Amino acid sequence: MANNLNVTELDFDQIKDNLKNFLKSQSEYNDYDFDGSGLSVLLDVLAYNTHYNAVNAHYSLNEAFLDSAQIRGNVVTRAKLLGYTPRSVLSPRATVNIVIDITGEDSNTQAENTSLVLPRGTKLKTNVGGESFDFVVLNNYTVDNVNNKFTFNNVEIVEGTYKTILYRVDNDIENQKFQLGDQDGDTSTLRVRVQQNEDSLGYDVYNKFESLLNVDSTTQVYYLQENPSEYFEVFFGDGVIGRKPVNNNIVTLDYVFTNGPDSNGASVFTLNDTVGGFAVNSVTTVSEASGGTEKETAESIRFNAPLTFTTQNRAVTAQDYRAIILKNFSNISSISTWGGEDNDPVDFGKVYVSVKPLTSAVLTESEKLDIKNNILKGKNIVSITPELVDPEETNLELDVFFKYNPNLTDRTSVDLESLIKDVIADYNFNNLNKFDGVFRHSQLLNLIDRADPAILNSTVRPYMYQEIAGKINVNENNFTLSFADPFFESGSSTDFVLTSTSFNINGIPHFFGDTPIAGSSNRRVIVYKIVDNKNITVIKDAGEVEVSKGKITLHSFSLDADTTIRITVTPNSLDIAPTRNQLLNIDSSKVNVTAEVDTITTAGSSGSIAYRTNSRLR
Repeated sequence: MANNLNVTELDFDQIKDNLKNFLKSQSEYNDYDFDGSGLSVLLDVLAYNTHYNAVNAHYSLNEAFLDSAQIRGNVVTRAKLLGYTPRSVLSPRATVNIVIDITGEDSNTQAENTSLVLPRGTKLKTNVGGESFDFVVLNNYTVDNVNNKFTFNNVEIVEGTYKTILYRVDNDIENQKFQLGDQDGDTSTLRVRVQQNEDSLGYDVYNKFESLLNVDSTTQVYYLQENPSEYFEVFFGDGVIGRKPVNNNIVTLDYVFTNGPDSNGASVFTLNDTVGGFAVNSVTTVSEASGGTEKETAESIRFNAPLTFTTQNRAVTAQDYRAIILKNFSNISSISTWGGEDNDPVDFGKVYVSVKPLTSAVLTESEKLDIKNNILKGKNIVSITPELVDPEETNLELDVFFKYNPNLTDRTSVDLESLIKDVIADYNFNNLNKFDGVFRHSQLLNLIDRADPAILNSTVRPYMYQEIAGKINVNENNFTLSFADPFFESGSSTDFVLTSTSFNINGIPHFFGDTPIAGSSNRRVIVYKIVDNKNITVIKDAGEVEVSKGKITLHSFSLDADTTIRITVTPNSLDIAPTRNQLLNIDSSKVNVTAEVDTITTAGSSGSIAYRTNSRLR
């Protein structure tokens, strides 16, 4: 009786062995040489076919799930089931003021032109890194003539070229779709219009579908999706949920085709075209170009789709705000959200959002208004007010010491020190500068120890610092510094918690220090000078140090000249974790690396006499 064939193996060699063993168990093949060339080739074909089908089935099953799909079209399709539409490439956006002066025109021309329209699509030029880019006006703007001048304020412009595509509606085509002509089309600039026929002068503007609320058979909405070919396409309602265009209607799609992030940072624009027949006198930049980014990646879709599905397009929890902003706003390197109950001080009835942009230190005011008024409006609870706050950066200064055995490496001490600086720079890039970027002391030590086989052990002393722009005017010198970690106290009232770089008062270098406050865990900030190696207090009350909160307030001091002052403190822990809107950054110019030969490994027990360890503090 034949044995059952083993079908649990997927490896090619194991499949072939299973087939061979199966045939050997059959009485008809007792005398066959299964390693002979002819039968071996046949078994190879059978094993290959089985293996090929197994792998194909495995890959096909993987593509059926969002977590494991590798083909972008399948990731997009699975995300669509969760109601998620991937973000397209986005154009950099800038804001400018445009002035047209017609004083030199004749009186009739001045009298006839009581208003002027700056049309959508008006072209501007800019240059970034020696490369020229086109920008276009995003909307129509109309202003009145004021003293023979037309001043267009806060004109939003985007990088790229306008493209227009016309389609004819044919309801004989089931589920007709209207595709954008470019994979790099910015769907945030897309305008969808429907005309009765090609001879009609009027048209209806359709809006992108966002919610079923108030949508019926007459509502003019369009639906947007990415197809398997990575092109975005538009389709309309079925006459029940959204208005359905009729046969021979003309659908017009116009949008901006863009180069993505290449022109981020553009700040000087020129407009060579005329507007209404008049030359442009000046273009003044209000905010430089920012927010340009590539289309959303498959990994980003995989991450954001479930979060967006969980929120159901409603902002209730702090994480809901995060998911909605991530979906609809592109200029994000990192984002942090928290409720007012977790704020310091507590502020019920608000949710706080802090965004680290991709292209600048903080968001522009127009970007903040866009998030509040366009992205979050209508989604958040009426009684909850969203507040956008700028990130606060705590810089880290590191003292690094390591022992090494020179017999185990060809690198010199200088080479090793340079290597460690590179390791720390990589650690900073990969792990910090984001709201969940924790400085993990042991993790960094491990990377340093593994950088070269000759390195035996290492010590890292972290310090935190921030800088203030001190002014001559005492009324301008009011600062609040929030650090990412509470401060270390030695326990001695004479030891300063904070130190500072020098600043001149009456031509003499002065410094910040601090003294204890009776009956309080806080400390008083003082200003002192050094005379005969002694600290002489000049200002007894220049602020306060809240040791347990990691906060310093400064006031009541004036300087001889505007001066940047660095305030340095020691963290209470070797691990430093940012909270709320805090970011950590290791300042590469403040990384002090010292290589020391390990005398014990080179000289044995006698080397212990010269062996030195490094103190915990400076």
